Amino acid sequence: MTDQTSEPAVASAPRKPLRSAQLTFRQTVLLCEAFTMFFATLLGFGLVQGGSLDAPAGLIIGGGLALTVLMGWSAGAQSKSWGVWLGWGMQVPLLAAGVVDTAITIMGAVFLVLWIAALRIGGRIDRERAERDVAFEERLAAQEREAAQPEVGESPA
Repeated sequence: MTDQTSEPAVASAPRKPLRSAQLTFRQTVLLCEAFTMFFATLLGFGLVQGGSLDAPAGLIIGGGLALTVLMGWSAGAQSKSWGVWLGWGMQVPLLAAGVVDTAITIMGAVFLVLWIAALRIGGRIDRERAERDVAFEERLAAQEREAAQPEVGESPA
């Protein structure tokens, strides 16, 4: 005579699919790189103005802003099938900026490590989520089968 609440009915409510952790991590790294590229552009412009760097100021500003926009755009393009390869390509400008200042290259190396971590850890999180979802569905199916079976001693209707 115990009134059992139907847990499977609550648990089987449609869930909003989770966004890929790897995608979120990749987009975050690339957006942070875009901000870093913007500030690296300002650094390069300051070095040109101060006479420490012999390059046209327009080239530094134009190229730096173009790379900043490209990095920001590539963060949005990560959901495409070729987005990961674009992200790998976006690691090159900050690493190559050592000709302007070695601090930018150090930042590029840090972002490269973060990019690799985003791919590895994000992928692991996504795999664990998929395993958890499969286990959840199996448990839910088992509960539904158990609830559908008549109890011992009860006669079928």
